[in-house]
Amino acid sequence: MSTVTESAAPADELTHAAALTQADVDALEAFLSAQFDALRSANHVSSDAYNAAVALKGVLRDLVKPVRASFRYDDGSPELLRARMRHWNRLRGVAESWEDTDGYDRGRWGYLTHLDASEVASSAEYARRREEEQAAYERDRLLRSL
Repeated sequence: MSTVTESAAPADELTHAAALTQADVDALEAFLSAQFDALRSANHVSSDAYNAAVALKGVLRDLVKPVRASFRYDDGSPELLRARMRHWNRLRGVAESWEDTDGYDRGRWGYLTHLDASEVASSAEYARRREEEQAAYERDRLLRSL
């Protein structure tokens, strides 16, 4: 039996909530802040685009707060990791529109679905077993048709 580990992902790729760092949050906040500042600078004061950029900066502050709090009050519990993952996913959802922009870190700013490395490995093992079962089913079906 083979063992699936997290090493299948590149070393710098964020694959689970336990690997999320404050530096990730800071970097994503700085990236989004720069996008909103550029939008604000490119438009006249009181224009809709200018006002939207100012509003988005406020939304950004509100989205970053609970992610940062999850580090400050980290007790290592799965509940805290779930909350961190939920708040991170909301924050990175705002950034999704810029994923093809220079400076967007696709490896670190992805949507998270796993709490820790063991969940990543379990999920990969489950997917591998399902593929094997499907291949065996297709093989048996082919053999029956001969």
